[in-house]
Amino acid sequence: MNSFESMKTKLEGTGLYDITAKSNIGAELLAYAEGLDSVFDMLEMMERELFIDTAEDFGIAERERFVGKVREGYSIEKRRDMLKIAEQKVGGRCTLNDFKQFVRGYGAENFTITEIALKNRVNLKIFDTKTDAEKKYIEKCVSADFPLHLNVVVSYEKP
Repeated sequence: MNSFESMKTKLEGTGLYDITAKSNIGAELLAYAEGLDSVFDMLEMMERELFIDTAEDFGIAERERFVGKVREGYSIEKRRDMLKIAEQKVGGRCTLNDFKQFVRGYGAENFTITEIALKNRVNLKIFDTKTDAEKKYIEKCVSADFPLHLNVVVSYEKP
C-alpha cells in the first residue's frame, strides 16, 4: 500500500471524510503522498545499504573507504566477504586460521602460511597472479594486521 492509499484508508475509517479523486482533500493527500513516497524510497535504500549483506552500492564503497580498503576490481559478493573478514579482525585473535582469513580478506585465494615459531617467522606464499599494485596492497595489509613480533615474509609464486 502506498502513502496515498494508507492516508485515505485511515481518514475514511474515521467516518468524517469521503475522499474522491476530484476532491480538494484527495488532491492534498496526493501531494503529501508524492513527498512521502520519495522519503520512504530513500529510507528503504538507506536501510538496504546499511548492512553488508544487503548493500549494493555506496554501502559497500563507503565501508571500504572507511577501513582504507577500496576494492572496486572485485565482484560485489567478493567485496562483501572481504569486508566481513576485515570487520572480524577487531577481536585481535592470532591463530593460524585467523591469519588465513586475513589473507583471504586481502583478495588472495591460493596461498600457504608456514609458521616457524622458534624464529618468530611466518612465510606467506601467494600463488595467485597479482599486479604490482595488488602486491603492494597485500604487503601493506600484512604489516598492518600481523603482530609486530612476527617476521612475515611474503613471496609470490606462479600458479
